[in-house]
Amino acid sequence: MKMKLLFLLIIVASIMEFACKKNDGGPPMITDVRTVDPTKKDSLFKEAVPGTLIVIQGTNLNGATTVFFNDTSAYFNPVYNTSTNLIVTIPATAQTAATNPNVKNQIKVVTNHGTATYSFTLYLPPPTISSISFDNTGTIVYITGTNLEGVQKITFPLPSGPDTALSYNVNKAATQITAAIPPGTAFQDSLRVYCTFGEASYPYPPPMTITSVSNENGTAGTTITLNGTNFVGVTQVMFPGNIPGTNIVTNSVSQISVTVPAGISSIDTLRITGALGTASSSQPFDTYLASPSPGYLCNFENQWNADNTGFVGWTGGYADAPTTATNYPGGTGASGFILQGSPMGNNSGVGSQGNPGFIQLNDVPWVANTGTSVAGYSLKFEIYVKNPWSAGALWIMMGDWYGWHNYLARYAPWSTDPSGKFAPSGWVTVTIPLTQLLTITGGSNSDNNTWDLVSYPTGGVPASKFSDYSSTALCFALNNDQANGSIPANTLNIAIDNIRIVQGQ
Repeated sequence: MKMKLLFLLIIVASIMEFACKKNDGGPPMITDVRTVDPTKKDSLFKEAVPGTLIVIQGTNLNGATTVFFNDTSAYFNPVYNTSTNLIVTIPATAQTAATNPNVKNQIKVVTNHGTATYSFTLYLPPPTISSISFDNTGTIVYITGTNLEGVQKITFPLPSGPDTALSYNVNKAATQITAAIPPGTAFQDSLRVYCTFGEASYPYPPPMTITSVSNENGTAGTTITLNGTNFVGVTQVMFPGNIPGTNIVTNSVSQISVTVPAGISSIDTLRITGALGTASSSQPFDTYLASPSPGYLCNFENQWNADNTGFVGWTGGYADAPTTATNYPGGTGASGFILQGSPMGNNSGVGSQGNPGFIQLNDVPWVANTGTSVAGYSLKFEIYVKNPWSAGALWIMMGDWYGWHNYLARYAPWSTDPSGKFAPSGWVTVTIPLTQLLTITGGSNSDNNTWDLVSYPTGGVPASKFSDYSSTALCFALNNDQANGSIPANTLNIAIDNIRIVQGQ
């Protein structure tokens, strides 16, 4: 019995020794690395980007337990592990020379019968810069991009003196650099970021732009704001006639305020000068001085004139220059106004709200060529809101007297204001792209008249050309077109002036 047991143990030991020898043909060895694409299996490489799926080739790679890339452990599926191939994805978090200059640049495969190493470099794609912006002081620049790792220096196009960033730091995602700008006036070239795996550049200095002016018909002594980009070191705001503005205040890199000077007698753009160059407004300033036609629809200087100086009012009214100066100060002479003198019920139709008032303009030319596309054109006017506006809308209807059935736009700025109300200080310019003047498709009235609509229609489309407008007379009317209850009498008191069509915004 003992002999039989001994013989059995010898047999088992021999089988185990044979199995081990079969599993272990020698120590593991890595010979090369290739792509997983079988059609490119002969494409071998010595470097790759973290996140790449690769095949490690060699001998005796079976029984792998762990794979390291620069000491960062990588996940792999042992099902695909053979003695000659190991498929693995390089960890996205694996170190490169950009994050650790002393990185090993090594693959290490640990098996149950030994360890193999292989020289292999991990690198990053070159850095890119997608945008730059400034803090409110203009002394800090934010550089946004990709692969901003291993930053070595940042340079600016300065004619003399130090041209490198005074200091900088990079966020953890390596997508943004915050850098202190060295002193000096830059010339037009590029900002450059030098990283371990390349450099990136971006045009510098970026241009200043004026995107909008709070009141494009501001009068002497009033304060207006200019909105735009890169308002860094603004030293001058020039008004028509090369008259400088006063009291320039940089509120942020995207907004400045300035007082309108006296003596403006011509029409021209606004121009600003700063550390990054110059910029001009897209629209001319103080066009009320000429009210050019075609283009100007009404300047309200004569109530009953049949041209672009007059209009027709109902419970809306006419405020001559002295009245405008008293009730709506800062205006450009006379104006029209809408005073909602009766309570306005909700969703009851613009014509059924106690005659809230409207202003009907004359039918005057909008453009010289009516075959012109309306795309790229806007309706502009100045508005003065006497009381905070928090309910109801201004409907801008197109058509003739009691025949407003052509196109319609809605203006309710309080609905998009974070405060839930619209209460500007003084006169401000309103811009409504003509693509927002829509047909009244989807209305619920019997005679296709905007006046009878109880709510703003849906399904409308804009005109294609100016010739699509059957009438160029506009009507401005108040409407409580939301289910928010009655608006008390005299809540809405709105003055309007300088109604015009312009190219652009």
